[in-house]
Amino acid sequence: MSERFDLSDIEKVLTRAMDNPTTEIIRSGSIGVLSIINPIVGLVGGIGNEFLSHYNTFKLSHLLNGLKTGLNLERRLNDLYNYVNSSQVKAITVANLLKQTVNAECPKVCLIYGLILASHLDSCTDFTHDELIVCKALENATDFDLDNFKEMMNNHLKEASGGRRIVFPKDLANISAFTTTCDWCVYNRIFVSRMLEWGEMDDGVLDITTNYYVASPAAILLNYINSARQTWNYV
Repeated sequence: MSERFDLSDIEKVLTRAMDNPTTEIIRSGSIGVLSIINPIVGLVGGIGNEFLSHYNTFKLSHLLNGLKTGLNLERRLNDLYNYVNSSQVKAITVANLLKQTVNAECPKVCLIYGLILASHLDSCTDFTHDELIVCKALENATDFDLDNFKEMMNNHLKEASGGRRIVFPKDLANISAFTTTCDWCVYNRIFVSRMLEWGEMDDGVLDITTNYYVASPAAILLNYINSARQTWNYV
């Protein structure tokens, strides 16, 4: 009978992957150091811990929903155990992803994290550079960012001489909201922004405004958003 692993087993593997003499020294003195740096921590550290624990569990449950999509969760947890046990690099990648899941601002992001992780379990492959960029970007994404991003990629993307550019209709009512999402994309390396070269014309009109062009991680993010929409209404 094959072994069955759960999240506590996976946590032990992640801990082992990060264990070394230096981290043990830091771990043994970390509580005292925190008290020195911020004495208030000791007074208020327990406030809200139960709520935060429930909320973190809620977000991790959405990661697991993405991880098990179409498959048995028990099998997927076994696959995840083998994945993090296969190399320190993979263990640290998963540890980062779990931290990002807990830090995420909306449950939809947690579901996407599960889908990204699931795509690597069977092949036991490392995350690509673009996927790591997407994972970091999603950590501070809001529901509005995800919805606006999908809308822009599907309906406002135009082939231009400098690459694929976001172009909004002049009568777009909520352009400020889309622009805010564009700025989020630039900050997180999903888009790049630049001014058109002086004298460059756009549809016969000199354009000196900021223009947003998609970077390679944008296609990956859109793909995972589309995949997540199969269970979007349940998040």
